Amino acid sequence: MSPVHRAPAALKLGLALALIMGLAALPAEHALWALAALLPLLLIARLARLQLRSLLVRWAAGAPFLLGVASLALFQPHGLQTSLGLLVRAAICLLALQLLASVTPISELLRTLRRLHVPVLLCDAIGLLSRYSGLLSDEARRMRRARAGRTLRTSRWQVWLLLGNSLGLLFVRTLSRAERVQAAMRSRGGA
Repeated sequence: MSPVHRAPAALKLGLALALIMGLAALPAEHALWALAALLPLLLIARLARLQLRSLLVRWAAGAPFLLGVASLALFQPHGLQTSLGLLVRAAICLLALQLLASVTPISELLRTLRRLHVPVLLCDAIGLLSRYSGLLSDEARRMRRARAGRTLRTSRWQVWLLLGNSLGLLFVRTLSRAERVQAAMRSRGGA
């Protein structure tokens, strides 16, 4: 276990929030100065002995959302500069949050958030999201395996069509599972 992993969760959360707030306060015309935060973040990842490739793969999963938000800024005055600045700052914030999530167990993070008087409902939602994301990925993996067993060859168009159908089915199955969990909680006197 690295020194970064052993550091108190409150310190790691505080540093991540300070970086995010600092980047948010950075004026759009000086947004490229945000790249200066990249070196310390990569150094922290190195000290934590995290694999850079896995960190970048997880970052790439969030990149389409960043590109979508940054593309909306193109319609403002000085759109290209604003869009580029927003993209750089958001990408570095996302990397900081991924580092925080990689080196801090969710239970410690939630305990720290509760001590900081973050609303209990938000903490519970984060806890449930982290708990059930594994179930959701398992369900998606089973669906992908079942689809691969039923289909031989598919064109690109069919792959996109199957992906859309799978996402819809995954949503329905997730909703069904959530209703079963809620019914079980009600029968035990919860929620």
